[in-house]
Amino acid sequence: MPSPISTTPSDPGTAVRPTVGPPHTVLTEKEALASLRVLACVAKADGELTAEKRASLENVLTGLEMTATSNPKSVLDETIDLDGQLRVFTTPESRESLYQSALSMVQVAGACTPAEQKMLDHIRMTLQISEEKASLARQIFEGARDTVLPSSIYVVDDSVLRATEVKADVVKYSVLSAVLGAVAIPGAAIATDLAVVCVQVKLVRDIGQRWGHKVDKQAAASLLAGLGLGTGARIAISNLAKLVPVWGSLVGATASFASTWALGQVADKYFESGMKADKAILKSDFKAAQAEGRKAYDAHKDLVESKRKLHETALQALGSDLKAGRITQQDYSARVEQFA
Repeated sequence: MPSPISTTPSDPGTAVRPTVGPPHTVLTEKEALASLRVLACVAKADGELTAEKRASLENVLTGLEMTATSNPKSVLDETIDLDGQLRVFTTPESRESLYQSALSMVQVAGACTPAEQKMLDHIRMTLQISEEKASLARQIFEGARDTVLPSSIYVVDDSVLRATEVKADVVKYSVLSAVLGAVAIPGAAIATDLAVVCVQVKLVRDIGQRWGHKVDKQAAASLLAGLGLGTGARIAISNLAKLVPVWGSLVGATASFASTWALGQVADKYFESGMKADKAILKSDFKAAQAEGRKAYDAHKDLVESKRKLHETALQALGSDLKAGRITQQDYSARVEQFA
């Protein structure tokens, strides 16, 4: 790594915990910024930060809310002392979450270069993550890549009925995404982020089929990636941001609902165009629809809370089974989809 340049984030502060779902372990702002620096190191493991990786990271960092003295995007241009940043994390929970996030930076795409693997191994050893916990994390990602949620949706020729069905799909999966955003799995919290991606893939496929388009998992995932959803960077930072109150705009029930809601609006336009809509325009539409989605969350907040109470015990049980190796991430995501 290059010679370190010392940077001093602002002093840790306190903030109000999320109002939906159980309380989460909270990272200080110092730990939060250290986590971003570690992820930046992972992104640069093969050398310089590529334009594609930079764009992906900047897209996610734009959604973070920090104090006036902090600029999350600046970490991408810092020369970082990796070991110095890793020493910031002192609790087992914060170390596990950081390692899972670092792993997601390279595992979501399904490929890991030798340089990336070397860095991941170094991070694991420095954070003192046991091989058992590391193996669990790897299994979660491997299971997520294999997940293919079945769909029994058929073409709807009547435009009014189709609009009604699509709206119902969007609400249903947005609520489920919000529930997942509110429920944490201690030691494997990233499993809910991966499940949200699977729910969003399912939503795209269902809307596509209502328009008469056969949409496979890869095509749906490609649309998500084009909108900045389902990427390793987003999942990595989302996993950590659950623990940082000042980053609340990116994660949790509201953000999970809003992103899924916006995806539904954009997917409907995309398939109405015969899958010929300009991706740049869709991305702009998605950003605008997220604001609409946050307002829609307020209108459905009571439904989200009732669904959370209804399914929280089952979700925690599934999380325990996942951690114990009794089910895979594929099983977890498939069973979660049934709660919609």
